[in-house]
Amino acid sequence: MFENPLSNDEILQKVVLFEDMLSEKSFTFFDVEDYENIIDYYIDLEMHEKVNAALDFGLNQFPNDLTLSLIKVEVLNSKQLVDDSYMLLKSLKQFYPNNIEVLYNLGKIYAITDRIQTAKNYFENAFDLIRVNDSYNDLLSDIAYEFLQIGQNLQAIHVMKRIVEIKPEDESTMMELGIAFHESGLIDEAIIYFTEIIDSNPYSHIAWFNLGTLHNVKEDWKEALFAFDMCLVINEKFTAAHYGKANSYIQEKEYQNAIDTFNESFNFDHPNSYAYCCLGECYEKIGDFKKALIFYEKSLEIDDSQSDAWLGIGVVRDLNNQTLDALKFIEKAINLDPENPEYWYIFAEFLSKLGKITEAEDAFKKVVELDPGNIDAWIDYSNFLFENTSKTRAIKEVERAIITNKGDQDLKLRLIAMQIASGKIADAKSKLIDFQKNENSSIQKLFEIYPEIKNIPEIIDVIKKEK
Repeated sequence: MFENPLSNDEILQKVVLFEDMLSEKSFTFFDVEDYENIIDYYIDLEMHEKVNAALDFGLNQFPNDLTLSLIKVEVLNSKQLVDDSYMLLKSLKQFYPNNIEVLYNLGKIYAITDRIQTAKNYFENAFDLIRVNDSYNDLLSDIAYEFLQIGQNLQAIHVMKRIVEIKPEDESTMMELGIAFHESGLIDEAIIYFTEIIDSNPYSHIAWFNLGTLHNVKEDWKEALFAFDMCLVINEKFTAAHYGKANSYIQEKEYQNAIDTFNESFNFDHPNSYAYCCLGECYEKIGDFKKALIFYEKSLEIDDSQSDAWLGIGVVRDLNNQTLDALKFIEKAINLDPENPEYWYIFAEFLSKLGKITEAEDAFKKVVELDPGNIDAWIDYSNFLFENTSKTRAIKEVERAIITNKGDQDLKLRLIAMQIASGKIADAKSKLIDFQKNENSSIQKLFEIYPEIKNIPEIIDVIKKEK
């Protein structure tokens, strides 16, 4: 920043003089500061040709000026002239090898051209230099952003920690820091960090909010509720904390408390589609289907692309014994979010209930394709095949599920039960012996899956022998 910046009138006078010079009416000497002010004026008015003209004149007069050169880099980048920008920056680096802005801008060029490791190195160099030169602290947010853009969340976290250290009141960075911790899977480290922030600043509502969100991720619902409550004591208008608190109540199956929390948030902010959809789900869970439909519909009035609301209407229709009518709402949800395995799972169950065998089978296939780790889905899919199409295919699908899920014990027991139920006693005995030798799970669950086992002496003998 300049010690004595020019007034707007003075800048305008410089612009007039510059334009006179452009039209060859006169010649005026401008210093670097003048050119910067003239260029900024044209940039604000989006007069791109005049920006270029002022830059050309300025750099002809001051060819090695760093500030004008960096403005030139920004202009070239805005035109996507990456190669030209790169050549200019490499030239600048020869004269200013440790200039933070040059290093940062080179990092941006490498990031744009997908040379991630090189970009990371330049951003790290810039960050290291800023740590010993706090006049560039304002650039830290940009460096953190660039790290996030190239998927270097750990480096972004280090930079954002530094920003919070310098400016504890920077709420935006603290929010971004919470997100970066979460996306990096560093939940425990993040909890320790934000707890330390709270120890030094107990009135940081953002720190309390992040702590609540992290406890939600860990499914520590009580701790999450406490943190959200503390956040709201400090800032009762912080809507995100109301939503986080309501979600914790939903996970605890305290649906009326969740409803009350959402309603409380409406005192401070207009209801949005998400909140109404959650209210619909809460009323659905407590059996008030009429209100559930009202709130799902309210959600869609605000945003008809809220797929969960379409799904909710379908679920309520099914609960009201209107399964056929429910299908069109589930289909709408799937059209909006075709890669959502939960939607396909519910769709498969409804189709199965209606006896639409081919369509149900296709839907079950889609579920396990999208979510191959969903053991319940594999079990329901195989049961569906066993009961409606082919026992042999059902067994093959369970075998495939076991391979996919690295020998899940529930699936192994399901396979044994299906082999017994389909008369493949020899295969079942072999699997049962292997299971009892190598698994810790209780064989009692096999009787729960297929109680008729107690009437099959060959199987009972194997169980007794292997105990």
